[in-house]
Amino acid sequence: MFLSKIKKIFRQVGVKMTLWHLGLLILSSCFLFLAFYFLYSQSLEDKDHEVLEAKFNEYHAIYRLGGVKSLTEYVHSPEYPFKNVNDFFIRIESADHNTSFFHTQGQASIFNLKEIEHGLYDLTDKEQWFYIKTKRSDDDMEVLSIKMPNGDYLQVGKTVDDRDDLLERFERTFAEVLLCALILGGVGGFLLSNRILRPIRRLITTLNNISKGDEEARVPLSGNEDELEVLSTLFNQMLDRINTSNQAMRQTLDTVAHELRTPLTSIRGLAEVNLQKKVISDKDARLVMENCIEGIDEILSEFKMMTDITEVESGLQNLKKEEVDLQTICQDIIDLYEIVAEQKEIQIILDSPTPNEQLRVFVDRKKIRQALANLIDNAIKYSPENTEIHLSYYKHNQQAVIRVLDQGIGINQEELPHIWKRLYRGENSRSEKGIGLGLSLVKSIVEAHNGSVSVEATEGGGSCFIIRLPC
Repeated sequence: MFLSKIKKIFRQVGVKMTLWHLGLLILSSCFLFLAFYFLYSQSLEDKDHEVLEAKFNEYHAIYRLGGVKSLTEYVHSPEYPFKNVNDFFIRIESADHNTSFFHTQGQASIFNLKEIEHGLYDLTDKEQWFYIKTKRSDDDMEVLSIKMPNGDYLQVGKTVDDRDDLLERFERTFAEVLLCALILGGVGGFLLSNRILRPIRRLITTLNNISKGDEEARVPLSGNEDELEVLSTLFNQMLDRINTSNQAMRQTLDTVAHELRTPLTSIRGLAEVNLQKKVISDKDARLVMENCIEGIDEILSEFKMMTDITEVESGLQNLKKEEVDLQTICQDIIDLYEIVAEQKEIQIILDSPTPNEQLRVFVDRKKIRQALANLIDNAIKYSPENTEIHLSYYKHNQQAVIRVLDQGIGINQEELPHIWKRLYRGENSRSEKGIGLGLSLVKSIVEAHNGSVSVEATEGGGSCFIIRLPC
């Protein structure tokens, strides 16, 4: 149980970020320590070399001028500058390898003569540096040796315990600083990761609330305007769109259920009434079947329109584009609706640019006809008797423009932004049959052709729908 809790803690992103932060801090600190340690020890070694070389040159000069006697007098004179130097020696060995001079500063007992003599026999005329062990096992000594022109050897040595003390002090200081840095880094890393992950935790809390049924839950925003704030804002916008889509879906289902209830109830009523009759004539049976077919066709038509909108918007339906003449399409639509318009004493007029002038576009003929048919059908449906519908087309700014102008009931200004939504029906249009899919289909088809559609209110009532297609 305890181990599972520990594992759960270490699985948290904040803990992982803190550990990664500490790991990088340790690695970078160790790298810097090694670099500084090397440079610092090298500088201390160079400084010791300078001191030994200065002493070496001085003793060498005195020895060359006066020999061992002058050197002895110098190191015992009151003016000797190195009386306070600890663990230091000067040694001269004759060519026959007998020690002729040996002077020490500090504790003479620590110097190991056998170790000092080591390496002299292979010495050339060049100077040589080497390290030896003193009789104190924890001390090292650095020795500079040279073979002089007369065959004698001059050696100057000094323990490096001062250098080691400084390096040990440097190591302790680094360890203390590293410990403090790890503590501060761990606390800082935890606070930083906690601050960075705070929006993520808000996001998780919001998702948990949504999963529990709270569809209005949103991620709180802090106003930092950083990347995570942008993510939270986009997530809230996505939730708003999903919520809007859900509401639209519910509205769609309610509308479909309401609109389909009428034809289904009618079909059922006709069937029930006729079934109650003891004898059903062929005429009555035929009438019932015709009414049933009419109602079913109405339902199928609405469902087909919904399917068409979905397929066009999702790109599942490939457009079969070809070069067509707009005049031909417009005339076909007028011929199709001419009889329906005459029943309401409405005249459909085609306003072409100039006689026999063609305006050709590269479109799916069937889909564009379907879009225009919906606009003309709406114009006839919502126009009073003894009015006109004007269908026109022309070219403007490398676009083919198609206009459908009617003298109908018009559209309220506040309803204009919503008329393209699925199943939306304005106040003025609810007196006629329909579930509000026609304009959605028009918009989907036109936009699938990389075009646009808009509507304008006209003076004295009526509407003007404008389709723009690329030429």
